[in-house]
Order: sequence, then C-alpha cells, then structure tokens
Amino acid sequence: MSLSDFVTLWKHRYRKYTYIAQEYVLAFATIVRFLGLKLSFLGRKKLVAIIRTEHFGDIVAAEPLARQVREAHPNDYIVWVVKPAFKELVATHPVINEAWAQPTVLRRLLVFNSGVFDKVYNLEFWQSNLDTISGRVHKNEVAAAKDITVFNYFEKGNLLTIFQLCAELPVKDDVPQLYIPVADAQKIANLNLPQKLIVIHCSSNYPAKDWSVPNWEKLIYWLIEDLGYTVVEIGLKSKNSVRSAKYMDACGKYSLLQTAEIIRRAEYFIGIDSGPAHLANAVGTYGILLFGKLNNFDTYMPYSGDYQNGRNARLLWQTGKTCSALEYQWVRGQIEAILAKSYNAQLTVIS
Repeated sequence: MSLSDFVTLWKHRYRKYTYIAQEYVLAFATIVRFLGLKLSFLGRKKLVAIIRTEHFGDIVAAEPLARQVREAHPNDYIVWVVKPAFKELVATHPVINEAWAQPTVLRRLLVFNSGVFDKVYNLEFWQSNLDTISGRVHKNEVAAAKDITVFNYFEKGNLLTIFQLCAELPVKDDVPQLYIPVADAQKIANLNLPQKLIVIHCSSNYPAKDWSVPNWEKLIYWLIEDLGYTVVEIGLKSKNSVRSAKYMDACGKYSLLQTAEIIRRAEYFIGIDSGPAHLANAVGTYGILLFGKLNNFDTYMPYSGDYQNGRNARLLWQTGKTCSALEYQWVRGQIEAILAKSYNAQLTVIS
C-alpha cells in the first residue's frame, strides 16, 4: 500500500469512527430527553412513535395513519420521526405531540434500540433505513415478515395501505389532510393569484416518471394562449423556458406548506407522479396526472381517497408506455376533454 493510499484509508476511518462516536453521544442525550419526558408522565401516558422520515409525498400519503394512531392512543404522547427538511408537514398536525427531526439513521436506530418508546409504528421499508456511513440498518421486522419491499410494494396496494400494513393497523381508505399555518396561507394570499389558475409540476427525483421539456412547454403555452389560464410551475427547479406574463416560476421559492397553499388556490393541478401530486390530493385540488409504466409495475396506484377513486383526479396512462412515451397530442386531447367536461358541468349548475 502506498503512503497516499494509507493516508486516504485512515482519513476515511477517522471520519467514520468520529461520526459513530458523535452519534452515540447525541443518541444518548436524546434517549435521556425522552426518558425524562416519559418519567414526567408518571405512568399516565405512553411514549408512542411513528417513523416515516421521507419522501415528502410518502409523508403526506401516510397522514391518515396519524389519526388512526391517535384513535388507538387517545391519551398518549405521539412523536412523528421525520427528516429535518420535511418536519413542517407534521409539526402542526393537531394529533401529533412532537415532530422529532431525525438527523441520521444511526441516531434513530440507537434511540429505538434503547426501548425508550413504548410503542413504535415503523413505516419504513427501504433504503431510508440504511445509515450509509456506519453501514447500520434500522430494519422493519413487520415489513420484512410481510415481504414488503421496494420491488413489490405497489402489489400490496396504495401507499396508505402499504404503511398501514407496515404499522399493523386496520387497512381503510382515507383522504390525507394538511394543516397549513395562517402565516403561510397569508404569504400566498399576498401573491394575489388569479382565479383561473393551473398549477403544474414537471419533473421528479426519478427520470422514469418524467415527461419531456418540449412537451411541457407546448402544453404551458396552449393553456395560456388558447385557454386563457395563468400557469404556476412548482418544484425544485424549472427546466422550462417559458416567456409569458401569465406564467410564474415558483420553483424552489416557497416552503412545502406554502406550495400546498398555491395548489389549493388552483382550479387544477397537472403533473407527474411525485410529492406535489400528494399535496394536491391533500388540499382537494382536481388532479390531472401523467402516468406510465414504472420499473416492474405496469400499472400502480399511489394515492388514497378521491385521487384513487377518481372523484377528484384523472390519471392519464397508456398500457405498456412510460410517462415519457406519452404523445403530446394525446395528452393535450385528454386534458382538453377534462376541462371541457368541467366547464359544461359548471354551466349546468349555473343554469
């Protein structure tokens, strides 16, 4: 081994073992805090945890489960364990006593191995259980026993159903809900968005779910120029090059709950299968969603409630095709028919 390789190896080991030692110390502090909280209950309450740390669409999809857990533990102290970036989604939930922003999987594993929690509802079953630095895994024994994996989970049902199975709770359909603080709602109200508004979301963290940029740009211009809508794009970062006074790039500019409020104010949400679609389901905005074959799933249904039963959403997909393979004219024709049907229904109500 060369001197350079030797130095690199020991730098890596130093960082790894320093990290592990630090996590043990911080986990101990967290255990002490929860133990002190538990002792303060004087046996009158149990300490209950829900573990769903990411992705934010999954957290939204799992929201009805929080209410199920509260029904099962009406007087207990419920902690939702979540990654810091997504804490806002559960921090204001009326049935959650505390949102613990879990910095690392290793710290979470150490805390839960301590037994400080009386009851744990673990909704994790894939890579988010792996601590990449230490190599330790926080295994969900229930998911493992039920053979729920990243390769077959959509064979079990929608995301809510899968999480209910992981938590060993009764499987029942429900619409997810969001609790948007007044300050966030007011910030979006100050934008003075028009009533004739469509919110779009064009790209995900997984390219297999995406539709092409040229197709999105043509669709945006059609919605604006031919149909007279104002279009607001949400997401992390826009890939589109649209120049119009009736197009607003809101990507990366608002928090998750503020983004949800933008969606809530829209007539329609048009997007792909991703986190914002779950926000749209939760705030009750009609969804038009571009779907396609995903990995080994020819068809799948991630949503519960009115997005699943079709009362408040339409999923656009063609057998055997990925989302990227959907032709522009076909998608536009489907959207045009949906908007026309909605417009005619409004006229019937008015007359």
